[in-house]
Amino acid sequence: MRKMFLFLVFLGASGALFSQGGVSFQKVKEFYINGDTRVIGNSILSDHPTRVNNKPKSLNDRTEMQYVDIDDDSDTFSSSSANLDIPADAKIVYAGLYWAATYPGAEGKQKVRNDRMVYDIKKKRNRAFDLVRLKLPGSAAYTDVQGELVYDGVLDTNTDLKNAAPYVCYSDITDLLTSKNAGSGTYTLANVTALEGIMFGGSSAGWMLYLVYEQPEAPLQYMTSYQGFRYISLDEPEELRFSNFRVPETGEVKASLTLAALEGDLLLAKDAVFIYGEKNQEYVPLKTQVRYANNFFNSSITFDDRKYLARNPASNNTLGFDLAKLQIPNANNSLIDNDATGVTLRFKTEEDRLFVFFTAFQTEISSDYYQRVVVEGKEDRLPAKEEAEPAPETPELVAYEKDGTIEDEAPTDTQPDKTENRDPNLQNMLSAASITVEGQPEGYYVVNHVFSNASNASKWARKMENLGFAPKNFVNPENDYHYIYIDFSQDPDALYGRLQGYRKMEDLEKAWILKVNLD
Repeated sequence: MRKMFLFLVFLGASGALFSQGGVSFQKVKEFYINGDTRVIGNSILSDHPTRVNNKPKSLNDRTEMQYVDIDDDSDTFSSSSANLDIPADAKIVYAGLYWAATYPGAEGKQKVRNDRMVYDIKKKRNRAFDLVRLKLPGSAAYTDVQGELVYDGVLDTNTDLKNAAPYVCYSDITDLLTSKNAGSGTYTLANVTALEGIMFGGSSAGWMLYLVYEQPEAPLQYMTSYQGFRYISLDEPEELRFSNFRVPETGEVKASLTLAALEGDLLLAKDAVFIYGEKNQEYVPLKTQVRYANNFFNSSITFDDRKYLARNPASNNTLGFDLAKLQIPNANNSLIDNDATGVTLRFKTEEDRLFVFFTAFQTEISSDYYQRVVVEGKEDRLPAKEEAEPAPETPELVAYEKDGTIEDEAPTDTQPDKTENRDPNLQNMLSAASITVEGQPEGYYVVNHVFSNASNASKWARKMENLGFAPKNFVNPENDYHYIYIDFSQDPDALYGRLQGYRKMEDLEKAWILKVNLD
């Protein structure tokens, strides 16, 4: 019996359809191990801070949103929890924390003006959204978690995305969990920032924790994850294709999908996820007893054919946030056949809107493939089966590999080195010497101003806050100058892509990338 698991995360809300926008996907992690994965999460907005919402007709764009806050802690303004269950002998090898929300401002209002319904943002962004607090199982205290910006709609050239201002943040918290011996139990995430009140299209927010763990008796599997931000519009469905593996040669291929989303209203239909069936050369919609083929994203948290309630609050209607795990229908291996080396998904909506920002794929693999290709570094033992190409109705998302930890040396397609095609401006910035600042994480920083005076640095930081950023600063010990930075990453190419967006904004035209603690 072969098992395959697929993990996806989406962000969105009901309302008007957008034109295409966002940033392309990049690979985050890749593993070939005996193990498995888990994903947990919860919403962070509702119509009451602590009570469950079981109203089937509540829509997130007609609900006066409030922060969920279940922890009775005056130091937090939002919090929700979810329970994780993994085997006692499991060894966590990767833990990726994501949080996302619509955040055009702190508060939104709806009113009637000249017989028209209008939406006003009453308060601008007033909190940093890239810093959250995480409480681990058995702990009484929170730990601050600094996020890396994946996407911020404020910086998008698409007007609709700029107005809705969705954001996505990510943090690799593997070291935190392993250092605390964290495993099964309740995880609480606090201080996720979003718009309260009402906004056009509806406000929504949530978080998810994606884990990869090793277990000796578990099957040998291939696992990979991607992050980015892609909008799925009415006329432009998106396709994602996963490769770089080979499923076993014989036996029934079983597959599952896990999905987390800030998107789907319960009553708004016509959104779907499809998988391409190679044998019949057609896309087949995914569904369960609690999720329908034409309304997959329906503001609920479900595992297989049941609702999952091991969380607080355990709302049936999560008002725009979805989390689901389901088996992919594969009778007689009609969708994923033996020896398959790729899987194609399609995401489509005709009424609701979809913001896709995370995907992860997992499958049992051929032991022969693992030994020859992964361990010995040889070519695959035989060419992939002749596969009918999916109809080219939509462009395929290109998933570039991101520099990161890979559990084993994984085979990759022969591609030019990323550095060969770098923009000369980026090359110049990367060729500059790194500065040393004790206590700062090593990596690349988007700096947009340097001051010799602390007071002036603080004033500039406040100006950046008014633009919707969460600026931070450090002092260079060599000259005592105060550096104001608005973004950070350990991947210079991904960061440079965001820098180009920043430079289109007023007061950020001369922002640059600075290396810190890298020499």
